[in-house]
Amino acid sequence: MINQISRLAVAAALTITTLAPANAQSIRERYTLPVVAIDANTFEVVEASGAGSSQIWCAAGIYTKRVLGQSGGDIYVKVPRGPSQSMSGRKSVIFTTIPVDGAFTSYSRGVRQAGETHSMTHANAICRQSGSVRIRTGPNEVIRN
Repeated sequence: MINQISRLAVAAALTITTLAPANAQSIRERYTLPVVAIDANTFEVVEASGAGSSQIWCAAGIYTKRVLGQSGGDIYVKVPRGPSQSMSGRKSVIFTTIPVDGAFTSYSRGVRQAGETHSMTHANAICRQSGSVRIRTGPNEVIRN
């Protein structure tokens, strides 16, 4: 009887440890990235805690679509990841919708090279795989995709 209870306990423990990672992966991260307008076509996406290049591209897609009102064309990395121009001590990427010298289409989601380019459609599609991304364009203004 005790041997049977031990087997059940071991089976239950294995089941729980096997299912735990699946549940952890189903929880989507939530990121809110500040976006600061520089001019009518150029903007800075500031990194948020835990956000990577996918979330930064997603934020750029949200901004061009929801704030600039553009639905087609390309988004270019104008200034690669580096110190933020608007928020001291933070890292950011400056994007533009105007073609930049040395522009190239990228199949990665990197933000460390000026000229890296994605279509606005692709940048918005990245959002589906990037957790819950929102942008903050002002003290009380949060925009979701």
